[in-house]
Amino acid sequence: MADLGVGGVEMRKVTKRFVTPTGAAMTAIHDIDLVVEPGQFCAIVGPTGCGKSTTLTLAAGLERASAGSVKVSGKPVEGITKDASFVFQTDALLPWKPVEANVALGPMFRGAAKSDALALARDWLKVVGLSGFEHHYPHQLSGGMRKRVSLAAALINKPSILLMDEPFSALDVQTRAIMSNELLALWERTRPSVMFVTHDLEEAIALADKVVVITAGPGTVKAVFDVDLPRPRGAVQEIRFAPRFLELYQQIWEALREEVERAYSRTSLANNSARASA
Repeated sequence: MADLGVGGVEMRKVTKRFVTPTGAAMTAIHDIDLVVEPGQFCAIVGPTGCGKSTTLTLAAGLERASAGSVKVSGKPVEGITKDASFVFQTDALLPWKPVEANVALGPMFRGAAKSDALALARDWLKVVGLSGFEHHYPHQLSGGMRKRVSLAAALINKPSILLMDEPFSALDVQTRAIMSNELLALWERTRPSVMFVTHDLEEAIALADKVVVITAGPGTVKAVFDVDLPRPRGAVQEIRFAPRFLELYQQIWEALREEVERAYSRTSLANNSARASA
């Protein structure tokens, strides 16, 4: 296969092993084959502990694969991936810095003058609807507002790839829906490639161009589904009632359900064994 363009991600036969605190080897993912085309929004779903987040850390260069190859923008990942931004499940904002200073950090790390970085940060805060909150500190904002700051901090760097690890999982249902709509609107502005890990299948279908189902750990790719819902999607709250959305949900859930049940059975068995030996 020819190398993908800027922002494309290609994983071939990727395995990642970790050493547990007891010194035993644990395989998080095994023989993962995954391709994200440039500008494509890819959602990754699977049961807890299947290695979904590991795929993001490998693409970011935060971890190295134990076997196989990982390429971003056609180049092997051999260190921290340039032109990538990571949005974590928990807030990654510096609590002692005001909002505009947090957003300005990326450009400053890349050599921008402080005044230029702060001006750009104010522009992005306006884009995410936070004008007037530039001098507030993270603890003075709601959870949804902090997520907007995180998105501004990620997108200000104009990344070619955006890595998102369950970014909205801690939000209430209403705020989560609003943030999903805002994410799509922001993504449409620059169209970076996106790898979006989520446990919420409805969220995955509403946002993505394709959904990748990962098996119970050690995770590997079980199935890939193209999401042929038209773009722009509009409000995610409304698209969930579209007939094609419901068809896709049923198809993907059939592939996902077996893996969720398998992971649950393993956990139950392990808990029962632990109680029996206690």
